[in-house]
Amino acid sequence: MTPEDYMQQAIEEAELSVKEGNGPFAVVVVNSEGKVVWKDHDRQKERMDPTAHGEINAIRSLCKKLNTMSLKGYTFYTTSEPCPTCLTGMIKAQVSANFYGAKTELTASLPLPAEMIASYSKKYPIKVISGILANKCLAQRNRYLHN
Repeated sequence: MTPEDYMQQAIEEAELSVKEGNGPFAVVVVNSEGKVVWKDHDRQKERMDPTAHGEINAIRSLCKKLNTMSLKGYTFYTTSEPCPTCLTGMIKAQVSANFYGAKTELTASLPLPAEMIASYSKKYPIKVISGILANKCLAQRNRYLHN
């Protein structure tokens, strides 16, 4: 599968998030063999937890499921650029890469570029790649957040 294929799955997961009353944000986690091992999405409203972003939910669930603190070798495909909390979580969990779709809006609570944050991570480096189906991800986000 290609990065675009995984991102399409993340877009579909984000639709599920919206149907459940949450924001249009999602993640698909792929292992080193290219197998999708986890899908999750924003659950802030559902859990009344401002940290219940898809990436954090996936990290918590996968680490518990695999009984490990390290997700080295895993790649996260996220519909939007990860916020600083989510990217820091990925770094601490030793996620190998993050491919994301739409850039963070300047109106985000803390619009720091993921690439900049990742550049400071020396102990647990993470590759950050932007622009995977970016227009499609941005259109989805705008459809739900700007109505």
